[in-house]
Amino acid sequence: MSAFRDAQSRWMIRTSVSPRVASTRASKRDAPREIRKRPTLFLDVDGVLNRTATAKQIVVLEDKVELLGDILARSECEIVLTTYWRYFEEYVAYVFTRHGLPDRVVGRTSGEPHRADSVAHDAAVSTNRVLEIERYLKATHGEDASAWPEFAIVDDKEVVSDGHAWRRRFVRTTHDVGLTRESADALVDILKGAEVMSRV
Repeated sequence: MSAFRDAQSRWMIRTSVSPRVASTRASKRDAPREIRKRPTLFLDVDGVLNRTATAKQIVVLEDKVELLGDILARSECEIVLTTYWRYFEEYVAYVFTRHGLPDRVVGRTSGEPHRADSVAHDAAVSTNRVLEIERYLKATHGEDASAWPEFAIVDDKEVVSDGHAWRRRFVRTTHDVGLTRESADALVDILKGAEVMSRV
């Protein structure tokens, strides 16, 4: 019996953890980690990923999606949909992955614009889109703008006016051309925090 107790005692000594080691492990486990927020690309589709101002269905072009993929790779950003088609967030994300893009669609701004007349929607977008983006940022990251991640806005419409504080974060495409190498490079610069001028 004593031999068993001696063996048990030796096993407990070998397998026990000293208070100092246990404390160190706990502190590493419980210490708050600084989570790096990915930059956010607020993305329109029509006139950006295709060459039309208004489409009757979701259409993306291979060469434009390749440029979007380059933006994702270089900036490590995530995507929030601002497009007229944003209600179909899961389908748009599926389309992107079918084109070989990483799964980076994390949300959409509020509203169901596809239920409204597209002409009426386009007439109001220059006013509404910035407000929708601001609401998204506050709801997701809080009221303190200094805590927001870097973000960029790309659209074929004038959704950020001259003089607005976010003008440097805005890249405008033309609906008959869509995303270009130059506009993609400008978006990467913005998402990486570079002070660049808006390119229209």
